[in-house]
Amino acid sequence: MTESAPLNLDEYGIYDGISETIVTTIQGWFPNAAPIGIIRKDDRIYVRLFKGSTTYFNVHSEGVLVANVVNDPVIFVRSTFSNLKESDFNYVSVAGHKFPVLKDALSWVFFECNNIKITNEALFSELNPLHGNVNLNLNLNSDINLLHAPNRGFNAVLEAAVHATRYKLTNDEKYLKLIHACSVIIAKCGGKREKIAIDMLNDYLGE
Repeated sequence: MTESAPLNLDEYGIYDGISETIVTTIQGWFPNAAPIGIIRKDDRIYVRLFKGSTTYFNVHSEGVLVANVVNDPVIFVRSTFSNLKESDFNYVSVAGHKFPVLKDALSWVFFECNNIKITNEALFSELNPLHGNVNLNLNLNSDINLLHAPNRGFNAVLEAAVHATRYKLTNDEKYLKLIHACSVIIAKCGGKREKIAIDMLNDYLGE
């Protein structure tokens, strides 16, 4: 792929540390979405994907991904445990190819995956941002707003989703206890969407 001018990732909501995003990939004609942390540290951008996931397979095969910045906790849970609907995606053309992005993303960045390394447990890749977009057409009158003060309930949904994926991999019940602790925080601090999200997560787990 050809080089492009460097993007200022701050403008797309991806800052230093680990930005929790919904990563979209494609294999053939089939789009996939999954919660993935984009790591930005010391002018490096990279990602770690655990073996066995569709995202791992697609990145290993295609060498690209799109990081979607989303502030709806329900989308995080839905993309953790099930396939999103075709109607959840738009398609954009980058470097002559079409790739899926989330319609409800506040912004998205298309990354080329470079210097991929495979270990027994995961894939590590440096990320080169080639193209980005900020969604200026979102309905700010909805209950999912661009301007959103931090909420402990939303953060607890992210933690619960991480614990749930690890529980699926290991069946270690310590993760169920951690999810329960997150549920307590959500009940106390979360809004309507956070409470819908944790109920959905617990339904997926059969709790």
